[in-house]
Amino acid sequence: MLNNLRILAENRNLDVVLIAAPDNLDYYTDVPSLGDALGLLVYDRRSDSLSLYVPLLEYQRYRDKLPDTVNVYALSKTLKPSGISVIEADWKDIIKQYASDKIGVDLSHSGPLQKTLQQVLGEKAVDVSDDIWKQRMIKSNRELEAIKRAVRITIKGVLAVQSSIREDITETQLVGVFEKTVRDNGVSKLAFDPIIAFKPNNAYPHAVPGERRVSSRDLVLVDVGVKVDNRCSDITRMILYGRPSPEEKKSIEAVVEAVEAGIDSVAPGVKAGDVYNTAVKILEKYGLKEYFIHGLGHGVGVVVHEPPYLRLGSETILEPGMVFTIEPGVYFPGKYGVRVEEVVVVTKKGRKVLSRRLDGVLEAF
Repeated sequence: MLNNLRILAENRNLDVVLIAAPDNLDYYTDVPSLGDALGLLVYDRRSDSLSLYVPLLEYQRYRDKLPDTVNVYALSKTLKPSGISVIEADWKDIIKQYASDKIGVDLSHSGPLQKTLQQVLGEKAVDVSDDIWKQRMIKSNRELEAIKRAVRITIKGVLAVQSSIREDITETQLVGVFEKTVRDNGVSKLAFDPIIAFKPNNAYPHAVPGERRVSSRDLVLVDVGVKVDNRCSDITRMILYGRPSPEEKKSIEAVVEAVEAGIDSVAPGVKAGDVYNTAVKILEKYGLKEYFIHGLGHGVGVVVHEPPYLRLGSETILEPGMVFTIEPGVYFPGKYGVRVEEVVVVTKKGRKVLSRRLDGVLEAF
């Protein structure tokens, strides 16, 4: 992805591009950022050079993983181990040395280093955040393969949860089942904290699993994802434990129909907002529109929530290579919630559902 920085600089006729946001560092370097560690990636078009500045303790990890064409430097004013390119400077000093009237910076993220960039560069900074998002929205073949593998492993985790549901098991215990399964399949990092929720906890779109035990006629909402090669998956399924009530059955049927209608409307050239409208019309037909309280979907990539967003009024035009979720849901506080989520990629002729191997609604064995 490093070459995308060159393309960005050329397209915008910039001398320098500075990247500091952790997820953008992940995207361009293909090296996962850890915790709150800072880093500054610089492409200098004048010399066609790539440089990365990191704290000393992060130096060796990046140096071992990046090609030799990237100059890696460690910032330290005290420790200077041999064999390491140490620079005795502050972040402000590094930024100042690249000063130019045509310098691109991602201003869409917040953080201490982004704040420093704005303080040092002021009005000289050209905001390239939209350019970066446009690059990130169109997945490369390598990214698509990573997302597909992430989806396959996530499905294994959901099936393990399905087969583990039994009388008196808790939400937290099922979270443990999912985590063990995906880690046994080589996953080192989850895309987000798993959501496994029984009634009425699943009436919260972002439910927090706890010690609630499954009941005799329950709806089990499973919203989970993993990271493979630094790319995410995100799948939601409903698992029936016992027979649902007529009201619950209607909600499930409506959500599943809305998912399918949304998927069928996906194609190159379609507005993201139109996909949203198509799915909502189905919920409206069932009299459930007012219980749908979030967007229809979001992009998945380096992070689990990124553009494009399938929201009301979104003017984003879908293009081949975009990967996003479609996840309508209905929520009844104090009673229950239903959500089904698929991962979809836009193709040249239409769309492909990457998570199709797993039915939207499952039954506990």
